[in-house]
Amino acid sequence: MEIIANLIVKERKKVLAVTSIFLVIMVVCATRVKINYNMMDYLPKDANSTIAIDKMSENFDESMANCSVMVPDLEVTEALEMKEKLSKVKGVENVEWLDDVTDITLPVAVQDKDTVEMFYKDKNALFNVTIEDGMERDGVNAIYDLVGDDASVTGNAVTQSISQNMAVSQAIKSIAMIGPLIILVLILSTTSWVEPFLYLTTIGIAVGINWGLQIFAGEMSYVTMAVSPMLQLAVSLDYAVFLCDSFERNKKLESNMEHAMVKSIKESFKSIAASAATTLFGFVALLSMGFRVGGDMGVSLVRGVTVSFICVMLLMPAFLLAYDKLMEKTKHKRILPDFRNSGKALRKVFIPVIILIAVIALPAYQGQKNNEFIYGSGDPAQGSRLEKDLEAKNKVFEDSTVVAMMVPVGDSTKEALLTKDLEQIRDVNTVVSYANAVGNKIPSAYLGKEITKKFYSDKYARIVVYTDTAEEGDRAFRAVKQIRRAAEKYYPEDEIYMCGQSANMYDMKNTVQADNQRVNTITIIAIFIILMIEFKSLSLPLLLIMVIKIATWINMALPYFTNEPLAYIGYLVVGTVMMGATIDYAILLTENYMKYRKNYTKKTAMEKTLGNVVKSAMVSASILAIAGFALGLSSSEQIVKALGLLLGKGAVIAFVLSITLLPAVLLLFDKVIERTTWKAEFKQEDKKAKKALLEKNSRVGGKQYE
Repeated sequence: MEIIANLIVKERKKVLAVTSIFLVIMVVCATRVKINYNMMDYLPKDANSTIAIDKMSENFDESMANCSVMVPDLEVTEALEMKEKLSKVKGVENVEWLDDVTDITLPVAVQDKDTVEMFYKDKNALFNVTIEDGMERDGVNAIYDLVGDDASVTGNAVTQSISQNMAVSQAIKSIAMIGPLIILVLILSTTSWVEPFLYLTTIGIAVGINWGLQIFAGEMSYVTMAVSPMLQLAVSLDYAVFLCDSFERNKKLESNMEHAMVKSIKESFKSIAASAATTLFGFVALLSMGFRVGGDMGVSLVRGVTVSFICVMLLMPAFLLAYDKLMEKTKHKRILPDFRNSGKALRKVFIPVIILIAVIALPAYQGQKNNEFIYGSGDPAQGSRLEKDLEAKNKVFEDSTVVAMMVPVGDSTKEALLTKDLEQIRDVNTVVSYANAVGNKIPSAYLGKEITKKFYSDKYARIVVYTDTAEEGDRAFRAVKQIRRAAEKYYPEDEIYMCGQSANMYDMKNTVQADNQRVNTITIIAIFIILMIEFKSLSLPLLLIMVIKIATWINMALPYFTNEPLAYIGYLVVGTVMMGATIDYAILLTENYMKYRKNYTKKTAMEKTLGNVVKSAMVSASILAIAGFALGLSSSEQIVKALGLLLGKGAVIAFVLSITLLPAVLLLFDKVIERTTWKAEFKQEDKKAKKALLEKNSRVGGKQYE
């Protein structure tokens, strides 16, 4: 390590030059990274709806509708004209309306009322529009121009369009919010006006490089784009703080600044590497998610932590040596108290905290298991056009969604029977198939391909089911299960393919629920192994993980007790991030306690530990909390918003439990820790010595001494 440290210090100018060139290249690459706004694209490749979408695009010209357009005050003939205009909008692949499911030449009054009112009600015409993948923003904007402000435009394509329009502005907004707040926290906790800017410059370079490296993946999800830079910044600022603190100490011991820096690199390497390792392995668990947005985010965060670690070890020494004189000139008194006496105050709350946590732990565990989850994008932003359009549409038309089913072609009798069964399902309004649109008694071979291509390909028959449910929720998922069950009466399970928003959401629900247990298990095992190696103990990893898990339960249970739905991706990712990132506070406290415990009794050791740790943990937690709350408050995307707010609250809760519950647990299990930790070498209580001295004094005159 000394050879490497000497080389870093000696070649620091070359390191800065090479990094500057590399950073410019990466920034250029970052501008070319494609952002994917469609969460459905991240479903497992073997999910039924994923396969169904691929097979539908291969076998049929028309894709699933992803946009609904309601135009008011139209006669039937005017609605047909509007349908024609919509179909000519650039980016629009297909438009479906009433004439696609019934004979429009007959008077509307004599046709099936439920079927008609899915598309035409009180002179309001509702069109199901398919916008080409990648053309959502242009397509939706063109539709807005065509239909005007009185019409309502909703659907997944609109949600994606809004995300595309808002992505850059919201990223700038979150950075504008987080930057000054983090600088303020760092100014309060450091002794130089320049120091915080060196930290942010170093980690900022790492964030830029990490984003540029994403070019090799081809694209990233919009959730990763919004969350990854903030998380990388929040979890890795500590690395720069560790190195700078070590340099400040060694400057006082060494007359040569370069020697002091070499010593600082060697000294801080272990603590920085340990902190990075726990965070990194927490993020690695995301790679195991079947819902591939977890892998997308996991790769970015793992790479980000690694790049931050490398940048701190290579660039920070160069910055600190180059700006040392300026840092000395801009010294100021430490504004934030040192909390040296906090240990005695906190010791008074240990017993109440243990009692309180014992009371709320089980309800919190049960609460976080029973949350109401959102698997899609959630409600639109308040005051947005989408919110207004949804309200207007829902006043006229009931909730509705479309499920497309593909079954093997060739047996028209089965298709007819299946169509009748589907029409009997409570949440199904209309079924469109060859059997009920044309009639299974008329062989498709007698009709032109222009008529049959909507229903048949060489391999599959397509049946379109219109339900009166929302895109997700208990009713929607029940309808999907019933539709599949009806098809399984006539076709093998592995030959039935279903897609559409509710079918996609149903697959997402099943995927992420399976992910939860796997990700949690991998995270806990990985961090347990790291902690076991670091502390050479069997009990300490269990105790630290227990405290952070309780903090996670409390954080995740809050939405349940406040009756707020929770975005599942936020639940999954934040649980992993809390375990990987906030456990650093617990590690810092435990390391100090184990060190002091060699020379002091357990109560004195804990008092000294808390006095030494509270400030550092508070600064670290504040930065993570600021990053989380900034994301939550600056974003209108429900997934990003929920993820940010959960992260912010989680950082605060984990910090509070790390300085209250964890110390109490360490004191309570002090003997267990000593017996299960290799070479613990705890200072023993002097009870035997006291007793022997009392007995001796009693024999020689009865005088007792403390």
